[in-house]
Amino acid sequence: MLKICDDAMEMLKQKKYDAVLASLYEYNDSTKEVKPLSDTTAKKYKRQFEMFPVLSYYRIYYSFQLEGCNDVKYRVTFATAEAAQTKDDPTTAYMFNPVKVDGSWKLCVKTAKDEFDHSHR
Repeated sequence: MLKICDDAMEMLKQKKYDAVLASLYEYNDSTKEVKPLSDTTAKKYKRQFEMFPVLSYYRIYYSFQLEGCNDVKYRVTFATAEAAQTKDDPTTAYMFNPVKVDGSWKLCVKTAKDEFDHSHR
């Protein structure tokens, strides 16, 4: 699964946004449903990928604990310090939520609501 995540990051680095978007899924933890990205979600992620292009990346964290709530997180450099007129290269983080459904792994997007599910208090 880590290779699948790394491959997605490499495609983002090569600006193959549509290929990455086609390989991503949305996951609903309460229904255990995995489905392709909606048009709205795909457009949101494409804008994010274009605004914060991957110049370089490295995996900073991963955790495989539950069937539907796993984390693979990357530190992404999206501009040079020179271009941004900053001391250090500006970075952001990208996170995937790998989900195993019916014996196969799907690369799902990680959203704020996935990180803390209020219905499981």
